[in-house]
Amino acid sequence: MRTVFTKRRLSAVALTFTAVVALAGCSVTTGATGGGTSAEGKTDGLGDDGVFKVAAFTAGYATPGGKLTLDEFVEKGNAQENWEVTLYTSAFDYDKINSDVQTAIQQGADAIMAGFPDPRQIAPLVQAAQEAGIPIFSIDGGVEPNDDFVVDITFSQEVTSDLTVGALEEAMGGLEGKTVMVIGHDPHIGIQTRSNLAMDKLEGAGAIIAGGDMKQALDPGTGRTEALNFVTDYLQANPEGLDGVWVGWDDAALGAARAISEAGRDDIFVTGVDALGETAVEIAKNGPMYASVAQDWVKVVDDMIVLMNAYRDSATLPAENYIPLDGQLIDRSNVATYEPTL
Repeated sequence: MRTVFTKRRLSAVALTFTAVVALAGCSVTTGATGGGTSAEGKTDGLGDDGVFKVAAFTAGYATPGGKLTLDEFVEKGNAQENWEVTLYTSAFDYDKINSDVQTAIQQGADAIMAGFPDPRQIAPLVQAAQEAGIPIFSIDGGVEPNDDFVVDITFSQEVTSDLTVGALEEAMGGLEGKTVMVIGHDPHIGIQTRSNLAMDKLEGAGAIIAGGDMKQALDPGTGRTEALNFVTDYLQANPEGLDGVWVGWDDAALGAARAISEAGRDDIFVTGVDALGETAVEIAKNGPMYASVAQDWVKVVDDMIVLMNAYRDSATLPAENYIPLDGQLIDRSNVATYEPTL
């Protein structure tokens, strides 16, 4: 049974980062600090030893996007003046993440950077951070404003689903009466949201969902193999019964595209999300991999470091605690000039 989401368009036009920085210092209410121009009257975010200790974490380190983003943050963070970044990772084991970050808080962390967190699974570390007055900065931490974070920079799932469903419609020459497989992963709130939005859009346009409902990958780390098996099994049972595959993230989309290629089909199209370098190569081949949405997490890391430096220097919190950005559709029309960051 898939979750039904209220159709509510997130901001299609993201706040520019310049505007966010210009507004820094305005009040933002958060559970961690209580809001204001600075955190609890602090003059800076440094520890007593003059070092800005950042505990960064992700449970999605097994995915290409999660690993690259957090590695980028650690490298660039440790290159900042007075920063000391410690990274905690797991393969979607939130018990480990909650334990590790609570220990980091006890050991004197000054700030937390959450990479692709599931807000539903980090309550213990959030409570510990709030009790210690430590702000949590987040990258892709949900699909709506959340006062657990002093800021969350993410990409609009509404826009992403619009772009990918539109690309499939273009590739297949319409959606009415076309059979489309949808592959998602509900434990990831972003993938869950865009997958359900895509389902709504596809069904609303008259598409037939292959198998009657969304396919669920058990683990993004094995999503490529799982998607390959979903598509292979379906084509074996329904040789002429598939027109397209909508997938919530690229690693699995590449598995779906491979299954289609191995079946010798050139009339079934796949869309994904992430626009990995590997995906761009496949799109350029004019094969089953038709389009993906680029989310520039490297630029997001750069923007996050600016915000965290403002906190380090003067305990200034971001003016907005939720910053949705628009991704970019990468397809056959622009893949030749696209420069992947993942």
